[in-house]
Amino acid sequence: MTAPNPARKLVISLHDATPFHLARIRKAETVFRNLGVAKITYLLVPEYHGGYPSAESGEFISWCREARPFAVDWHLHGYHHLEAAGTAAAGGGAGDAFKRKFLTAGEGEFLALDADAQRRKLIEGREVFRRCLRADPAGFVAPAWLFNDSLRPILKELGFLYTEDHRHIYQVSDGTRIESPVVTWATRTVLRKYGSLIVCPALARLWAHEPVLRVAMHPFDFDHASTVANIRSVLRRVMSAREQAFSSDLVFA
Repeated sequence: MTAPNPARKLVISLHDATPFHLARIRKAETVFRNLGVAKITYLLVPEYHGGYPSAESGEFISWCREARPFAVDWHLHGYHHLEAAGTAAAGGGAGDAFKRKFLTAGEGEFLALDADAQRRKLIEGREVFRRCLRADPAGFVAPAWLFNDSLRPILKELGFLYTEDHRHIYQVSDGTRIESPVVTWATRTVLRKYGSLIVCPALARLWAHEPVLRVAMHPFDFDHASTVANIRSVLRRVMSAREQAFSSDLVFA
C-alpha cells in the first residue's frame, strides 16, 4: 500500500457538536474509528438553535472529555447556529441573500451581525467552550462558513488563531491564508442528498492535487445509509493519499 503523501494535507472535521446531535455524533465516531481516522476537528455549538445549551448537559460534557483513539482539535462554531429574527433583513445585499438561500437554511448566524453582536457571541461562546472542555478554543468557524468583514479583526482581538471560509483556512494573527477547498455533503432536500452522492466523490477527484483538502461532515449526514457509505468511500480515498492534519499543523506563508 502506498503511504500518504506528506506534501498533501487532509483536514477532516465534524460540525455541529451539540447535545441535540449526540446520538448522531456517536454514530459518526464509530465510522471514524472503523476507518482509522487519526486527526479530526470537532466544532462545538454553545447553544444550538437557542434550545440546547451545551454547558448544561452533563452527558454532553462527559462526551466532550472522553478519551478517543484519534486526536481531536476543538473549535468554536457560532453560538446558536441560527440567524436571529430580523438580522437577515437588516444585513447584506443580493450576494448575501443568495448565500442564505443556497448555502444554508437560515443558519448563517454571523453573516449579518454587526461587530458588537459578533464580539458578544464570541465572548459568551468561549465561556461555554471553557465549561465544556476546560480550555480556550484556538479556532472559530462561522456556521455555514458565512461571515462579514467584521469577524476576523474581532477574532484577532480576542486571541483566536484560525478561522475558515468555503475556500480558505486563515491564520488570524496576520491574515495569511491557505487555499483549501472543502468536500461536504448536504441532506436537507432529496435533490441535495442524492446530488451529494455524485458531487462529493467528483470533487475529491477534481481536487486530488490541491496541497490542502478539507472534508467536512454534519451530524444529519449520519441519518442516511447512502450518505454514510459515500462518506466512507471518500474518506478512504483521500486518507490513503494525504497526511491528516489540524489547522495548527499547516504552514501559512
